[in-house]
Amino acid sequence: MSVIITGALLMSIKIVDNFLDKDGLTILDSPINQLMVWIRVPWMNQLMLLVSTTASWQMILWGTWLGSILLAAAKKWRYLTAMLLSNATAVIFIQLAKMITGRERPPVEMAVITEHGFAFPSGHSYLAVVFYGLLTYFWVKHLKLKWEKILMLGIGIVFVMMLGFSRIYLGVHWTTDVLAGLSISLTWLGVIITYLEYKNRYLVTEYQSFNRKMVWRGFWLFLGFWLLGLGWRYYKSGRILGVNMRKPITTEVIAMIRTAPAARSRGSAVAW
Repeated sequence: MSVIITGALLMSIKIVDNFLDKDGLTILDSPINQLMVWIRVPWMNQLMLLVSTTASWQMILWGTWLGSILLAAAKKWRYLTAMLLSNATAVIFIQLAKMITGRERPPVEMAVITEHGFAFPSGHSYLAVVFYGLLTYFWVKHLKLKWEKILMLGIGIVFVMMLGFSRIYLGVHWTTDVLAGLSISLTWLGVIITYLEYKNRYLVTEYQSFNRKMVWRGFWLFLGFWLLGLGWRYYKSGRILGVNMRKPITTEVIAMIRTAPAARSRGSAVAW
């Protein structure tokens, strides 16, 4: 774990240094942003919008509420405290970091959706790691079979990577915004997990007997209600992240197509 924390911390420092010097990895931001415009297809737009929605503040709040109920029912007070503290510090850190750096988002003409506020670091990517990464750790700790642990860990990693990629694909973040969000949050997640492991190993542990059936039952209950919340946000509310996710903003697209050549790519990208 110390190796992961050190590696993530060094990567975070490197990305921040590149951003301040306008050198290094930041030179890839514009080419990758243009590549995303070129590879966009209607079904992928919808998928990435759905994936991105999982880290919206509404879904994080919904997931935190569900997780709190399950952890309280299992009398895992230490895990519950860690989750609430992790989410609270994430919100504070993201807001402060964005205000300090003041980095503008990619051009709206090349984006599938529009978002307000500063870009660096990616808040969605940060929350993807500190919240969903911590939940993955909780499940892995309580699964007994090795293949179950590997499967759960794999699902968690793939999900976090997809969420980070969705922010670049949608054109609301530069690549370095996402890399910074992932690496900094991975450092913080490593600190939290190290603390929990230390508590469990050297201090009085919270004992509660669990069997595989109870663990999987809790997992499916969480997943089921979480998916219901995601479905409601995506299909019923109609507006997430400030745009209509089921239809393009027709008037806005037409206006952009008529005013700038660069906007033509956006018009074709969102017309599904």
